[in-house]
Amino acid sequence: MLQPRKKLTKKEMRRDPLLESVEKGRHFYERNKRNINAGIIVLIVLILLGWGWQNNRASSRDEALFASTKAVAAYMNGNQAGAQDALQSVSDQYNAKDGTALSVYFLGVTKLDSNLYDAATIQFNTLVQNTDSPILKAAGLLKLAYIKEIQEDFTGAAQLYEKASKIREYASKNEALIAAGYNYQRAGKMDDARRVVQTVDDKKMTTNLLDSFRYLQGMIGS
Repeated sequence: MLQPRKKLTKKEMRRDPLLESVEKGRHFYERNKRNINAGIIVLIVLILLGWGWQNNRASSRDEALFASTKAVAAYMNGNQAGAQDALQSVSDQYNAKDGTALSVYFLGVTKLDSNLYDAATIQFNTLVQNTDSPILKAAGLLKLAYIKEIQEDFTGAAQLYEKASKIREYASKNEALIAAGYNYQRAGKMDDARRVVQTVDDKKMTTNLLDSFRYLQGMIGS
């Protein structure tokens, strides 16, 4: 049986490698905000409007895309208060299938940032159920899993992480599987944890992720 390489503190054991990556990205964005902000907004505009033009949908979809673009741009520009109002307005007026899925995701994020877990759950569930984008669906599942962790529903969190890992277009399958394994372990479901661990591809990992994987193997006796 593999043994942990080092004794981790309680804080380290609760650390979510998926969320760490998100936080690193957020910190990078804040440090370089002035330089990359304009480029990000332009990219969002092109993606959303390009999506609408390519599918040649009705004018209501174009209106939804335009409203969604403005709302997401406000969020990316750091206008949190204005962004939340704009995102909520888009969510209230348009269906998530009308090209507003990205604004639904960011509305969920603003609710989550405000510790409004029930409201955030509603948004991410709406996203998962309605979006045509597999990447946004995976993103919604990961957020739902994180909320389950906060609420200490570790089995529910593990199941959602595992579900996200099965989306073919989602690139970070190993991270999601390892997160699922940790949550099954925390729920006392060792058989499920071992099952998940066996599906992890340890040949394509960074050193830090591999260390986390080996530690998980030691915890569950895999």
